[in-house]
Amino acid sequence: MKEKTVDKIYFASDITERERACFEAGIKLGALYHILCGIPISRDQKVISSIEKGIEASLKCQPFIKKVEVNLDRDNIKGEKSNEFDYDEITGKIIRAKVIVQFEQVEITARIDWVKDLEYPLMFIEKIIEK
Repeated sequence: MKEKTVDKIYFASDITERERACFEAGIKLGALYHILCGIPISRDQKVISSIEKGIEASLKCQPFIKKVEVNLDRDNIKGEKSNEFDYDEITGKIIRAKVIVQFEQVEITARIDWVKDLEYPLMFIEKIIEK
């Protein structure tokens, strides 16, 4: 089934390219966030880099993705074990990510970042470019 057919069957006919691009960016950020949360992690730079690069590569498989950058805030990974069963895991506090999505002639740059004032991992649209 071609993209245009999918759009006509499943999306409201009055949705603009800009709205659809924003929707796609939101889906990508939600997927990225929920894929990452709960993954066991350590302070080992190889482990952190592997997770970042693996998630980037995985998300690039999704439609409309132009670019993905995942950076885990290394300063907030404790990595100290109080016993053999203890480990740190990825939470919204350490996820810093950017996705660039292009749908038709609209490019969206969207981010996830921990906003300390809000105590919340905020997902937001940083920039919209209509070509």
